[in-house]
Amino acid sequence: MTRISKTIKALAASALLLSAVEANAAASTAKPLRIGPVQVHGALGTNGNKIVGQKSGKEVMIRGMSMFWSDATGIQYYNKEVIKWAVDNLKMDVFRYAMGINYYDSDGGSSNKLDESYSYKGNPDMQEGKVDQMVEAAIENDIYIIIDWHSHRAYDNSEKSQAKSFFSKMATKYKNVPNIIWEVFNEPAGSFNDWGQIKGYANDVIGGIRNAGNDNLALVGTPNWSQMGQCGGVNGKNIGYVFHFYAGTHSVGQYGGAVTSCKNGGNAVFITEWGTTTADGKSDANTSASSSWTDFMEQNKISNCNWSLRQKVTKIGNASDEGSAMFAGDKALTKQSELASASYTNSGNFVKKYLTSHATDWTKEYSSTLKSGNCSFSVATVKETAGSVASSFKSGCTYTSSDETIVTSAGAVKGPGFVIMTGNDGSQSIITVTAEPRQSISGFVDFNCFTSGSCTKSKRIMDLDGDGKNEVIVSATPQTDQGATASFTSLNPEVVKIKKATCSNKSGCFGKTEGASVYMYEFSGKLGSAKIVATAPATTGYIAMSDTITVTYSKMGDKIGDNFKSMTIEKGAVVPAFFATETFYGKVAVSYTFDGQEASIYVVNSDGYLIAADMDATVVIRATAPETTERAAIDSTVTIIVGAGSPDAIIAKKPQTAFKAKFYNEGLMLTSPKAGLATVEIFTALGHVEQSQKVMLGAGTNWIPVAGVSAGKYFVRIKQGSSFSSYTWEKK
Repeated sequence: MTRISKTIKALAASALLLSAVEANAAASTAKPLRIGPVQVHGALGTNGNKIVGQKSGKEVMIRGMSMFWSDATGIQYYNKEVIKWAVDNLKMDVFRYAMGINYYDSDGGSSNKLDESYSYKGNPDMQEGKVDQMVEAAIENDIYIIIDWHSHRAYDNSEKSQAKSFFSKMATKYKNVPNIIWEVFNEPAGSFNDWGQIKGYANDVIGGIRNAGNDNLALVGTPNWSQMGQCGGVNGKNIGYVFHFYAGTHSVGQYGGAVTSCKNGGNAVFITEWGTTTADGKSDANTSASSSWTDFMEQNKISNCNWSLRQKVTKIGNASDEGSAMFAGDKALTKQSELASASYTNSGNFVKKYLTSHATDWTKEYSSTLKSGNCSFSVATVKETAGSVASSFKSGCTYTSSDETIVTSAGAVKGPGFVIMTGNDGSQSIITVTAEPRQSISGFVDFNCFTSGSCTKSKRIMDLDGDGKNEVIVSATPQTDQGATASFTSLNPEVVKIKKATCSNKSGCFGKTEGASVYMYEFSGKLGSAKIVATAPATTGYIAMSDTITVTYSKMGDKIGDNFKSMTIEKGAVVPAFFATETFYGKVAVSYTFDGQEASIYVVNSDGYLIAADMDATVVIRATAPETTERAAIDSTVTIIVGAGSPDAIIAKKPQTAFKAKFYNEGLMLTSPKAGLATVEIFTALGHVEQSQKVMLGAGTNWIPVAGVSAGKYFVRIKQGSSFSSYTWEKK
């Protein structure tokens, strides 16, 4: 359901967005730090109408939370501290990444647009970076993450192409990550309710996921806001169907039968979004109706996610308050210390009780699969500061650790995570080392500064202390958020130094630091990156801190143009404004090569237009431009696939074929629909112009002699007015 009635127009959107993005996310190197449902069941799939673990082969029921839209309100909760807290305190097995695509409009319309800073269409790099952070959080907590194309109009042509590209890319990137569940269409609505078209869209998008070698569970939204208007019939294995309900609007008596019917038809069902309120999300919780639904889900073993993990009141733009939110109040709760003292809405209290009362002891489930023996011992859980767990070992036994970086074979505790200790008799035991709470420093995040003086993260370099050198304030108070005194060290002082000085620049010291002695980053003027380390001693409830960020000093980037990107196009297609003659900012000339050559017979640059030949081909186009005083050089490549698949860009209307041509050794017979002047150009296979001539055509058949052209393959382009026609020609 759409929970926002109006578009968010956040006055401080960019600042909120930047503060929400965590540094140094690395899903590719993440490892589980606890035993959760993924260790027990592996990637999820289906067996008939059941969701099952591909590793365990057993039926699976998991419960968790849906995040709010990934917009200025919701994205503040898309961080690792929130996820860990929800796993520890709500016993969450799964969470849903509700990625806003372009529009909020719950009727499938386009009248209510997301802020482009947050929408996938407007800022795909930001969203994909946040997906990586959240996949990392899922791996570390050993829970599932649903990557949800949160749209009501997904089989709209432009969205379908984007969705296929996105899911194929993510499926390739996370091919071997068992934590991921794909939700390819949130809630079909309005004119996007046709089940045949929904199935066609799902077959296309899921086909891309499978072609990437990823067999994880894929979920398909159903008609009428995923209320099971229809289900079933999507091709392939490990397909489930989505059902959504809001207890204050949708009763079990009215809608439960549709779910039962879908399951009776042999289809698996996953309730990826449900609420305790009315469908607009605004009412108070209807706990009686909600209890009927939770009973229904438990009786039918239907996995589910509650909407949503956010605070009730938002002050961002004109966004709506939500009774369906987990937390009361108007403050975004993004740190574990804030979450620990959170107040809940009535909905939050109901959902917390439901999740915690049905929590699964995953360590117990996992240990039941291990080999027992004289050397096995009870599950041991210790803090990372414990030092040793050797006291858990059985006398006379020796052990081998599954991960020496967590617990050594001798029992020394090295870091958070879990290990399997195998005794000399082959028996196995589990030790879990829990991470101690970490300290943090607000604003201590990666940022870039540029030779122009501007920086990311709402910073700007300027002379703050009057010494003639450029600086940026490190922190107004060199203290962790938890109260310990912090110190800062640069590992690359030749690029950025750390110093403590009196801030005297009125425009840069922001009042409260003017005249105060503060830590500053001092830029030497040398381009490059510096690693900055912040350390702080342990404080009550928190271990000592050592955190590292990267500060980069560089020229600002440049760009070629919005249309210079990889795409699949039809044979003979024309893409406008593809080849820019100069860079957007630096205004320097751009050079292009085609598969390493000056030009190509398969795609041609004609006054900035990309024109495809009438043949299947794949061409790699490289664009280069020199650096300028303030802008970095460009060296960018894109891949153009001609003649295979559907276009994934907005292509200019393909010109009507204006001519019919037959080629002979010494010329071509050309049939023109109208009289007039035309240009005939002949290109070699390397793209050089072999001949160019203007001819006066008559309506009907014309003979165009082509003398002096040697044998070989050519690309011929004919232009009359605004009409193009292109042909390939092999002269014998």
